[in-house]
Amino acid sequence: MLFAVLTLIGLGLAPLPDQAAIEREAKQIERLIIAPCCWTQPVSDHYSAEADQIRAGIRSMLAEGKTRQQIFAVYVAQYGERVLAEPPARGFKASLHVLPWVVLGLGAVLVAALVWRSRRGRLAAAEPLTVAPGGASEGGTPDQWADRLDEELRRLD
Repeated sequence: MLFAVLTLIGLGLAPLPDQAAIEREAKQIERLIIAPCCWTQPVSDHYSAEADQIRAGIRSMLAEGKTRQQIFAVYVAQYGERVLAEPPARGFKASLHVLPWVVLGLGAVLVAALVWRSRRGRLAAAEPLTVAPGGASEGGTPDQWADRLDEELRRLD
């Protein structure tokens, strides 16, 4: 068997690709090409004469030994980049791939800054009052604090 394959290669005749491998690759490529008759579904899901022609063309090009990129190039030349389900990331389209991650990172920084600021404010507000000698706290006597508390509670009512 090995001798027969080497003989075919030596004669310039490559063995035929495995039909199952061609079918698997064709199915994957069909999912990545949009049907040009309506531009709404991939060729794998669309049933029209044009989609049937593209499916047959994909299989014949794979049987000829063309790569996925060469097949894409044929259909892009014929229909434009719109035929690709996932257009290549170039120019403005590249920013569309990066922009969500940038926004996510900036949002995380903003949330962290807000949490840090909130915790810092809460810690400053939670500092205990120091009691001066003689029982009076800073900012007034306990009676003054009680009066202030009563006044604020009346305002809330």
